[in-house]
Amino acid sequence: MRGLLAGLILGIGLAVGRAEEPVSRIGFGSCYKPEKSTPLWAAVANFDPQVWLWLGDNVYTDMIDGKYYKQDLPKDAFTRGYERLGASEGMAALKKLPPGQMMATWDDHDYGLNDSGKGWERKKDAKKAFVEFWGGEEKADGIYSSRDFGPNGKRVRVILLDTRYNRDDPGPNGDILGARQWQWLEKELEKPGAQLVVIGSSIQVLASQHRFEKWANFPKSRERLFRTIQKSGAAGVLFVSGDRHHAEISKMPESPAGYPFHDVTSSGLTERSTIRNEPNDLRLGEVWAEGNFGVIEIGWSGEDPSVRLQIRDAEGKVVSEAPLSMSQLAPPKG
Repeated sequence: MRGLLAGLILGIGLAVGRAEEPVSRIGFGSCYKPEKSTPLWAAVANFDPQVWLWLGDNVYTDMIDGKYYKQDLPKDAFTRGYERLGASEGMAALKKLPPGQMMATWDDHDYGLNDSGKGWERKKDAKKAFVEFWGGEEKADGIYSSRDFGPNGKRVRVILLDTRYNRDDPGPNGDILGARQWQWLEKELEKPGAQLVVIGSSIQVLASQHRFEKWANFPKSRERLFRTIQKSGAAGVLFVSGDRHHAEISKMPESPAGYPFHDVTSSGLTERSTIRNEPNDLRLGEVWAEGNFGVIEIGWSGEDPSVRLQIRDAEGKVVSEAPLSMSQLAPPKG
């Protein structure tokens, strides 16, 4: 019931249209086991985000009563998972957010099984449970979504991708999004009016040297993503991602869009990685392998608004940062 109530509230918020108040504080995170307590949520509440993005593994539906299921997920796994999430300290910490100011996508563990894609036999059950909890439109081919925040001249567009429902097995020609989602993404990027476009992906977009899940395991899809952004002419596009149980900021200095791409990976809210020295030639600063959440701060004053990309620890301290301006995220003229 609590999950259903959350879905109704968030769904109403999504239905009433864009919020006109300028958004200057966006928070995000991933990889959350709601049965675990963490001081991080106090830091999130103190940051007081105007928008919060759940980037996947928002609950581990394949972990029930301490048992991890690699297959044969119990029938009530999704119901029990979202009941835990609805009663969690994470949701309580974000209860101040107005309707519609919270958005979510999923990754493999809230989708159902580790590393699963379009062949997952219970993906329709997973989609139904996701929409009942989070609200929004139940699309035939996944749970991707988009919303604009803020007035003309100070508008942020958030696009959350579904990297599971239509995903092929990894390979040189493997697809991630599926035909309908690609068409939808093209239209969202071509819409005018947004000064900043935040694309949320459950898996990392830029980092390519590690052996785990990433867009680089689907090189044709990754190239298509970059070219879709280029073709749209959209300015201010940056990525946020999760999945890895550690945090880092990656930068592609030269991208097809004509301005640098950034990917802020924030993971996990409760989960931890043992990796410390993983190669990533695009990384800015160091890997942060303790509790963390991601932040986008926007300073709208002045002719060239500032954009600060940050990783913050469980005390709210900045442990990694990339300071930018809107002009640095604009395609070249001419």
